[in-house]
Amino acid sequence: MSDALAYTRTAIVLHWLTVLLVCALFGLGWYMGDLPKGPWRGEMIALHKSLGITVFLLTLGRGYWRLRYPPPALPAALPVWQSRLAQGVQRLFYVLLLAQPLLGYLSSSFTPYKTRYLGLQLPVWAAPDPVFNEFFTELHEAGASALLLVIALHVAGAASHGLRQGDNLVRRMWRW
Repeated sequence: MSDALAYTRTAIVLHWLTVLLVCALFGLGWYMGDLPKGPWRGEMIALHKSLGITVFLLTLGRGYWRLRYPPPALPAALPVWQSRLAQGVQRLFYVLLLAQPLLGYLSSSFTPYKTRYLGLQLPVWAAPDPVFNEFFTELHEAGASALLLVIALHVAGAASHGLRQGDNLVRRMWRW
């Protein structure tokens, strides 16, 4: 595949790193939800927060990279509805990958627990408030469900193109 038709190596690495981190975040989210209160749960929540902040920063980096190095154009032979769906899914990914960590951070802001990232304590924006904590937690969980739906659409689209003979769309992000 020519370089003009593929994503840059940096875009590919950022994509797959984000995939790994988002998978880890979902796994941690489900795992820690059933843990009893205690030190282990606190460690898992702290890890979840740190990975979420990392995804937020990676997404900002991906957005910057995408503006600087636009992705390859979709093939002209692709039906209009598929092109629009692909573009919509991409936009939703960016929105959700930025909103999810912000909603999680807002939820944490209304608890008595501090949020740290790489050892640095992040600003506390509010006093503990169980009602606001629950509100932002529910938004964070709804965002996770929306993200799963978008991931399913993305994987279904990639599988559809990967299984079609002669369609090299998947190879743009998976050069191997």
